[in-house]
Amino acid sequence: MEADSIYKSYGKKKVLKGISFTAPEGKCTGFIGANGCGKSTLFAILAGVEKADGGIVSLHGKQIDRRARELSAAIGYIPQENALMEDLAVKDNLALYRSLCPGKVENEYVEKLCERFSVQSFEKEKVSRLSGGMKKRVSIVCALLHRPEILIMDEPSTALDLIFKEELESFIREFTGEGGSVLLSSHDEKEIRQCDKLYAIKDGVAKEIQYESWRDFF
Repeated sequence: MEADSIYKSYGKKKVLKGISFTAPEGKCTGFIGANGCGKSTLFAILAGVEKADGGIVSLHGKQIDRRARELSAAIGYIPQENALMEDLAVKDNLALYRSLCPGKVENEYVEKLCERFSVQSFEKEKVSRLSGGMKKRVSIVCALLHRPEILIMDEPSTALDLIFKEELESFIREFTGEGGSVLLSSHDEKEIRQCDKLYAIKDGVAKEIQYESWRDFF
């Protein structure tokens, strides 16, 4: 995935001022920055949820419109805020997301995902009754149902306990090892260290940096 000169404003507030970057296949690309710097806005644009005021998003060198089927098929998006239907049970949320997937989703694959992130034990519970960590695990499974080639994760380990933080790190290694691309934003030092490329967002622009200097951008 590539982004070229992404701009976004809300009223008079300019949030993104021409952000450009490249996220290679088989790599984990990280984004850091102070709260409110625009990381979540950028990720929502890349996932096709928000519309940029200007700029280009490309997949495999081809410019992609945010409404394009190729974008939704290629990307699994885990937003920072809970995007699940609170009044539905976990299993109904999974069924809803599954119904939106392009192509067939095998039962065995869904069961394997639920087992990996220990979701099966509370599938009948309403989302509104779950802890933050449980909701995050369900969101991760939902984002993976259509076997995306790119994972966009906004603060993915927030609310996860240590065991599932380690499980997520292991999954990221496997995913990129199989050629997938991961984009994540984080304030977690261990997650930042896992990134192959690192960008700092400050004053609406992104700069590629080395891991050792990440603290200088807060």
